[in-house]
Amino acid sequence: MNKKRSAVVVPEQRVEDRIIDATVKCFRRFGINKTSMDDIAKAAKVSRPTIYRYFPSRNHLAIEVLVREIRDHTRLVVPVLQEHRFPPRALIEGIIFDIATAKEHPYTGIIVSDAGTELLSSVAGSEDAMLAAMSEQWLPSLTRWREDGYLRAELKMDDVLLWITLYMHTSLGKSFIAMTEERMRRMIRTLVVPALFDMDKLKRDFPEEF
Repeated sequence: MNKKRSAVVVPEQRVEDRIIDATVKCFRRFGINKTSMDDIAKAAKVSRPTIYRYFPSRNHLAIEVLVREIRDHTRLVVPVLQEHRFPPRALIEGIIFDIATAKEHPYTGIIVSDAGTELLSSVAGSEDAMLAAMSEQWLPSLTRWREDGYLRAELKMDDVLLWITLYMHTSLGKSFIAMTEERMRRMIRTLVVPALFDMDKLKRDFPEEF
């Protein structure tokens, strides 16, 4: 007797996710300033009122896309931070890997452009949303280094997180100055590591690194 195979039901993509994906496509195709909510609605195959049920404006959409991009990176970056036992190396390789993966993301070039920066700065709370997403990447490692006594006690975690975010944003933007990964490593190792870490404790606990 032939048995009927049960159909496999593939869940439909959430409306919110469809809107986000459509926003990225429209920003890439038309640019941020020329993308309208009608463009996004057409690409997402939803109505304008449906979009407004999820997002108050095009600017808020841009912020949500940025936050999701950062969270996409988190699942890639966190293993790199956990891989290296020596905190300065984890910091250096984590930042470099974070920048490299961000450059491959379709939204990065748009968001670090002048138009993208202007759009994000026009929305109240955009800075808090971005830093909250970045903290998911970096706060566990920063907290561990602080608890282990490697991160300098007088430093504020918010300041360290803000520096990492600003450094990444600057590195992802266009510049006439060539910045190789090796040069980036050297700069962070010689200029940043001594400012963030207790070098005496690192030398005691990791003599092989010096």
